[in-house]
Amino acid sequence: MRRRFTFIVVPILLFLSATYALGYSSIFTVSSVEIVGIKSNVNPGVFKGEKLARIEPRVIASKFENLAWVKKAEVSRNWINGVVSIRILEREPVAIYRGKAFDLDGKTFEPQSGLPTDLVQIEAVDAASALEAINFLTSLDSELRQSLQVIKVQRAGFFDLVLAQDERTVEVKWGLSAENELKTRVYKTIFTLPENSKVTRVDLSAPHAPLVK
Repeated sequence: MRRRFTFIVVPILLFLSATYALGYSSIFTVSSVEIVGIKSNVNPGVFKGEKLARIEPRVIASKFENLAWVKKAEVSRNWINGVVSIRILEREPVAIYRGKAFDLDGKTFEPQSGLPTDLVQIEAVDAASALEAINFLTSLDSELRQSLQVIKVQRAGFFDLVLAQDERTVEVKWGLSAENELKTRVYKTIFTLPENSKVTRVDLSAPHAPLVK
């Protein structure tokens, strides 16, 4: 009977001791909070001296991910040194529409460090059309995106672009977001030709028969 009592009671006592140590004693508490990935000051919602066991990493991460400018957040606890680490991945702005930044996922937000001046400007009649421009932007190769200055959304699915080419500005009638790889190759080829050194307008709406001016 005594052995059976010991077999039942000892695990319970160990469990209660562990529960107390984790949740109520001062042994496992937050010694510091480190936030990685951002330069601005934000309130992590975690404080020095708080019980580590009472911190829910997923809950804290969700709070950050609910902020429009945060793409992903990860929270971890170090039970040895008491450090709570919060890693934040900010959304990267690639275009501006009516003072709001867009990332490549089509999410709008206000960057913590302010709007960069070199972002692609989107001209569209409404947010839905602006989102079409973002979807179009993702289909372009990185080299063309770097020289892109303005995307003008015309009637459904038609785009006009303004690009920086060497030391001049080039207006491009892109047309539908179709055959984008071919149009990109044609555009780049056009400006390898010496006779096009002063071209400022290109029509790629029919990429097999491009027009230049």
